[in-house]
Amino acid sequence: MSKKTKIIIWIVVAVVVIGIIWLAVTNSRNTSQSNMNGAGTTANGNSAENTIVSAGTSDSDLNQDMNNINAQIDGLASDTASVDGSMPSSGTTGQ
Repeated sequence: MSKKTKIIIWIVVAVVVIGIIWLAVTNSRNTSQSNMNGAGTTANGNSAENTIVSAGTSDSDLNQDMNNINAQIDGLASDTASVDGSMPSSGTTGQ
């Protein structure tokens, strides 16, 4: 192999290793963040597991499913507002 080919192979290997390390760090941060909120609980304290959609097809089942979905969307809006409130305003620069 030529010297140029070896350099290209080492660059590719380095990029792959850096990518694997980056993924591991990102996953560990996501895991620690979800552990802070508690398992199955959204940031505003709603349980994410008790609002699942049923398999029923009657009007009352569909209405309940719609109410459950609306509650999840409301929770998402609340969580989004909390995140937006914790972010610095757009007029500031990172310090």
